[in-house]
Amino acid sequence: MDEVAADSRSANSLQPLPDDLLREILLRVPPEPIYLFRASLVSKHWRGLVHDAGFLRRFRQFHGGTPPVLGFFNNQPGPPLFVRTAGAFQGSTVATMSHRDWWAFDCRHGRALLEKQDSSALLVLDIVTGEEHYLPTPPAPPCGGVFNGAVLRATGHGDCHSCPFLVVYVGSPDTYVAGACVYSSETGVWTDFSSIEIPSYSVDARPTALVGNTLYWLLDNCCIIEFDLDDHRLGLTERIPYDDLCSYGEILLMPTEDGLLGLAGAESFNYLHLWSMAKSIDGVVTWTRQRVIDLNKLISPKVLSTCTTRVGAIGFAQDAGVIFIYLERNVYMIHLKSMQVKEVSEKGSYSCILPYTSFYSPGA
Repeated sequence: MDEVAADSRSANSLQPLPDDLLREILLRVPPEPIYLFRASLVSKHWRGLVHDAGFLRRFRQFHGGTPPVLGFFNNQPGPPLFVRTAGAFQGSTVATMSHRDWWAFDCRHGRALLEKQDSSALLVLDIVTGEEHYLPTPPAPPCGGVFNGAVLRATGHGDCHSCPFLVVYVGSPDTYVAGACVYSSETGVWTDFSSIEIPSYSVDARPTALVGNTLYWLLDNCCIIEFDLDDHRLGLTERIPYDDLCSYGEILLMPTEDGLLGLAGAESFNYLHLWSMAKSIDGVVTWTRQRVIDLNKLISPKVLSTCTTRVGAIGFAQDAGVIFIYLERNVYMIHLKSMQVKEVSEKGSYSCILPYTSFYSPGA
């Protein structure tokens, strides 16, 4: 009995950690949102520390400003609509979504853009906080066509889940025409639908590339359409060098490390090629192969030797610098700086994917 009383007195005499020390400990938890979320449940005091804007800013800086890849959206039937790559991430909102109901357009800056299959309603979703923002109908021509879209943080705002956002809706509603309009969460309205003439091809369903303040999409004849976010102007970039790239199974537009438009493609089963586009003062476009990644050094030779289909570059997490490749029902994540490789556990048939990255947000 005396021992129990002594233990009780000892427990009661324990002093809480100083806030400065506690903050330093919390800074060092893994960057996936679930860990700070669990810490915020310990007590009201811990929640206040975790939700402090200054602490969250330090947390992002401590982890290099690189948000973790939590998963990706996939429009191919078979695997789930959202495939997790971080085991501790739940994403309860997206877990109930299915291919039957939704089509994913884009992921960027902690938000995803999806379209309702039966009504074409557009939804901007924050997977971490669960916040949903349904958009009014865009002023696109009513004659149908093929569309794509992009979501991004509004210019001049910091890295936070509550900051305003923009949505760009682009497509080819008719032969020889492409158009786009922009939605701002600050104004709650769309701009007018502006259009340009294009070759007789449609906007492709492959992922959007954001370079500086310009968005890029592929047309299905391998030309590139661009949208300037400053003056809301559409333009047509010269066709990519198809003769040089025809051996690639998939072509993926992506930004380069030095801030130019690039693309990725895999040659056969062994090499991943990264290209960069440059435009001269007089508008002449040239493409240069910048980097060759030997997949034999990253992926098991046994896996490569049994391949019966081409390797495909299918997605790029811009905020994290991670490219995704598809290989015989397997998806691999390659960190382009560290060259670390991770295999995604969910196997299946994949084409283009839309990676989702995010730090913890107080709304989680």
